[in-house]
Amino acid sequence: MATPLRERLAPVLPSLVVAAGVFLPWIQVDPAYEGPVISVYYGGMGNGLELVHGIVLLPTVVLLSVAALAGRRSRRAELVVGVVGTVAVLRFIQLWDETFVSAAGAWVTLVGCLLLAGVAAADVVRERGLPTFARSP
Repeated sequence: MATPLRERLAPVLPSLVVAAGVFLPWIQVDPAYEGPVISVYYGGMGNGLELVHGIVLLPTVVLLSVAALAGRRSRRAELVVGVVGTVAVLRFIQLWDETFVSAAGAWVTLVGCLLLAGVAAADVVRERGLPTFARSP
């Protein structure tokens, strides 16, 4: 039986959001910072591909999207990548304060990871018929 188009496209949008976030800067000088800024370049000031987060997340979400479009979707893998990506990006965001702060790329990637985990979790719940708040006994 062929997989419905909705099932194939479900992980693609979150993966595109993650990919967009990876190509944006992840670190910037705090706009509210007053004072001298040291002349230093941290990995992630250019884009997320300068960090291990981006190097791992980008090919992983591309692989998940290609597999889903080919009809070989793995909800567990999507859920694991979404949750682990969310935790890793949240930890990265927590590390930066004072002079340098997290830039748009980290936040966009976080939203994409949350969407990926949410889509996969919703499909797992629907697939297994687990009780939810909407379908309580």
